Amino acid sequence: MPAGTMADAVKGLMDKITNDDPETRGQQLWVMFALAMFLVATLNWYAYVREPEVIEVRQLLEYKNEVVKVEGTLISWVEDPYSSGDDRVDAIIDDGTGVVEARWYRPGTMPPIGTTVTVMGDIIEYDGRIWLQSLGAGAMEWTTSDLPEVESIAIADVAQDPAAYAGEVIQLTGFIGESISPDATFTSAYLGDHPSYGNSEHQMHLIIRSAIGEWIEATSKVEVQGILTYQQRDLRWSLQVQGPEILVDRNHVVNIPQLDWNAQATWSYQSGQTVTMTGVLTTSTEDWALYGPSGTSICVLPSEDDREAEATQSMHNTLQTVEGRLLWSEAKSGWCIDANEGGSPALINPETPIGLLAMLSADPVGMVADPDTTYTLSAYVKYAVEPGVENEEAYFVDAASYTPGWTTVAVTVPGPRTAWLESGQNIIANVSVVWDDEDMRIRLTVHDYTLGIVPSARTLLWDDGATQWSYARDQNVLLNGKAEFNDEQWRLFRDGSNESVVLNLHGQAIGIDEYHLNQSMTWAGRLRQVQSDDGMSLVYTLDQADVLDSDGDQLGDTLEESIGTSPYSEDSDDDGISDREEHVNGQT
Repeated sequence: MPAGTMADAVKGLMDKITNDDPETRGQQLWVMFALAMFLVATLNWYAYVREPEVIEVRQLLEYKNEVVKVEGTLISWVEDPYSSGDDRVDAIIDDGTGVVEARWYRPGTMPPIGTTVTVMGDIIEYDGRIWLQSLGAGAMEWTTSDLPEVESIAIADVAQDPAAYAGEVIQLTGFIGESISPDATFTSAYLGDHPSYGNSEHQMHLIIRSAIGEWIEATSKVEVQGILTYQQRDLRWSLQVQGPEILVDRNHVVNIPQLDWNAQATWSYQSGQTVTMTGVLTTSTEDWALYGPSGTSICVLPSEDDREAEATQSMHNTLQTVEGRLLWSEAKSGWCIDANEGGSPALINPETPIGLLAMLSADPVGMVADPDTTYTLSAYVKYAVEPGVENEEAYFVDAASYTPGWTTVAVTVPGPRTAWLESGQNIIANVSVVWDDEDMRIRLTVHDYTLGIVPSARTLLWDDGATQWSYARDQNVLLNGKAEFNDEQWRLFRDGSNESVVLNLHGQAIGIDEYHLNQSMTWAGRLRQVQSDDGMSLVYTLDQADVLDSDGDQLGDTLEESIGTSPYSEDSDDDGISDREEHVNGQT
């Protein structure tokens, strides 16, 4: 139809609707009503089928009360932010122009932090705040290609240059410094490179958002993934992680601390942790309590299994070791061991090997009064004890490394001994308890023993200095440096410095052959402290020293890393020729 004809038809219709002829006025009203309904239906249909516009965060105020889409990077989210039971997730989206909060009701599965997502929702402004309000599982979209590329690195790598990883999604593995509650929606913690805080070289601050759903014990080995950011307020770097995405290594054995009756001021350090404690247990239908040697008590919240065991055979006024989670009780205004939050069994038989040190703490008089009884003890060596033919005084502790309130007991180790008792090494020994009149203390006499796995060598740093090194005395250590023959003896020098320690070489040391000499290497040996030649000072030496050779192929680990072979395989390319032989042939 020609354009002029169409215009004439529309003009004729409008003339009929708008004329003042009384005979057609009723018809005009019906036509106008039908036209209005058609227009409303058309607008509703358009609003339903139209695709929401993708906008930038900085444009939100221009689209108030409209349904829009925002595309950006998911940098944080928290489930049920107020712990009120709402089926809701609050997510933070950053599109480069700004940051917006998306309140997502009846949400679907959340993607990993760092994923590029598209969120659809109503723009809500209230009381000066603005957010996206989304509903249903389809409100947030992403594809496989939108997932972040995650770089797995060591905490030490971040420590050397944190700015290089700023704003990136990284993956770290380490040991969590405190117990994390299952329902905590916002938690601050530290991730270390060693289970013991005192032995940890680096600590990465974590900001954990969203409830985990289960307890994570302190010193657990975990893998976390998140975005590294700088906290200007606290002047520190932090890794923003999501609680449900934390992976716990269940093969790592968590050390359960033993509470000390005489160190009540340190109990708060173990708040939230699973602990053990030994004392005289009192039971009743309502309250259970554990009493120490001085009359101090701590409340016990038994599990149903404990109550059933009590009903079968009374444990009232018996010596028991209780295991549970240390929590503060508002009702009792004191600390309680909650067996319902701990592992099973909740009450441990104190005659098992791990309980003897705890029994000594709970009932020292009763133990000394029976010196003929032999006990089996599982403990750890506090300080290294060298081989010898004579009896040697030593100390046993209840943890492999220092923890606040750890229990120490003096022991006499029999001779002859052909192997070192290493610091932190597990030892299972048959012992008897005696009173030492000379030192006025309890002493354990060791009759025989079995040693556990030798602990890994401790890494020393030149910057730590002599005082810090003294804590590693008589231990196996690792130290970087270059070996030089100086003043009729071999010494290990710090790179670019005159600082050095004496090397007492292993009989078949490879560190001074032509392939390792004049290169900075990682050396292994036992750190000893001896008198200087003039007898006026103490100096450090590295005994039985040689370059670190993990696979035993007579190529140091440092050298293998530099030439491209594996320090953990004698034959890296599986061609039947050892890495050492291939390197020697290549040099000749």
